[in-house]
Amino acid sequence: MMRSLKPGHQLLALMLLVFGLWLALFFPTIKETVLIWERSETFAHCFLILPICIYLIRRNWPAMMEHQVKGNYWALLVIVAFLMLWLLGSLAQIAAVEQFAVFALLPLFYWLVLGNQICRVMLFALLFWMFSVPEGEFLIPWLQDITADITVATLRLVDIPVFRDGLYIAVPGGLFEVAVACSGIRYLIASFSLGTLFAYLTYQKWHKRGIFIAFSLVLPIFANGLRAFGIVLIAYLSDMKYATGVDHLIYGWVFFGLVIFIMFSIGNLWRDPEPDMPEQRPVQGAGKHSLYPLPALLVLSLAAILYHQSAQNLAPAQEPVYLTTLPGWQSENAQGWYPDFHNPSSIRVEHEGQMQAFYIFYNRNDKSVELINSLNQLYPRIWSRVSTSAQPGYQLLQITNSIGQRRWVAYTYITAWQQSPSTLEIKLGQALQAFLGQVQSGIALIVSAPVSAYPTQAEFAEAVQPWFEQGTRDKLHDL
Repeated sequence: MMRSLKPGHQLLALMLLVFGLWLALFFPTIKETVLIWERSETFAHCFLILPICIYLIRRNWPAMMEHQVKGNYWALLVIVAFLMLWLLGSLAQIAAVEQFAVFALLPLFYWLVLGNQICRVMLFALLFWMFSVPEGEFLIPWLQDITADITVATLRLVDIPVFRDGLYIAVPGGLFEVAVACSGIRYLIASFSLGTLFAYLTYQKWHKRGIFIAFSLVLPIFANGLRAFGIVLIAYLSDMKYATGVDHLIYGWVFFGLVIFIMFSIGNLWRDPEPDMPEQRPVQGAGKHSLYPLPALLVLSLAAILYHQSAQNLAPAQEPVYLTTLPGWQSENAQGWYPDFHNPSSIRVEHEGQMQAFYIFYNRNDKSVELINSLNQLYPRIWSRVSTSAQPGYQLLQITNSIGQRRWVAYTYITAWQQSPSTLEIKLGQALQAFLGQVQSGIALIVSAPVSAYPTQAEFAEAVQPWFEQGTRDKLHDL
């Protein structure tokens, strides 16, 4: 059937066949990714990535047709590595890793089936495809700090009295918070993807492309800080009548449109001339060996999927004693401050003076709950982080709210294998446990106290240390 088609149609049919195979094999992950595009404005631009990639491939189609289709079996080694990465991400329920691996597999499938020469021609389209992965939200806390720094610095430059407490910025007559929506993550991701595409289409030299891509990353960060400054300035000068509601988001997108226009205008000053299009050589088309890699690809992928299904249903090993349902565990309402964790198996709250300790237990046998989840928050959203400090075995934060209250928060996670405040370490450990059929239950241990009770970090660290020392597991056993 394939050989009866014209060479150009053979290549197109082969590419569609590979895309359909990838879509069928990893449909659940792809579906979850598309749902993120749909519900998150930050990643709404991802719907445009596939049409742009199709345009880029169509643009280079004559050059692609000059080369013979010749599969590269060395790609199987890389595909195996990314299938393992997909398994790790899926079993550990790390969506970013799972989605990255799945979307990276499509370019690798093309490399395996089409070979080096054709993939070299469509290399940028294959790389640009990775903008489909909805990743980048881990930058939000850092971007919030940068935005707050720029806002405060520029307000002081124009002699407006300003006081900053964490992510709260106070000026005479008003209080502002650098919220998630003000972090500029949407501007940064959109600018990066647009800037990368513009650099490829506008420049021929790689160093010029790299400089412009770096510019597309730096510019929106500083521009967002200036946008926040403008919002505070307008509100201050109008006695809080303007730029304090939804209108400040509208101002933000108008400002972002202006920034993108300026970015492209600057980039266009150094535009390279369009290269002369070479005469199209005789089409060689798809070779007789073009379909040979597909069986190996299918067997590998199906093996990974079957193992994934079996690993999810493995009976867990016997629960370690300290992770069994502990005597006296029951849900209790904390007074005032509390962590916001979703669907825990059970919770215990202890009080020692003004110190509160939360033991939040997650049972691996209940697949609807996760110890590490983006919905789980160490403190309610009305609080914001002031500082953070790594301590032996735990992480220490200072947080504040809009009325100036401050608290210390120390936390760590405990599983059968490890104790660490790093969510990535815990997730990867749980993935390895899933591979080996081991228990994945765990505990989030969070201890907090008012700063008024422990004025310095050293005092709080000394008071909280016994909760996090190596004897913590024995203490949990005794509860």
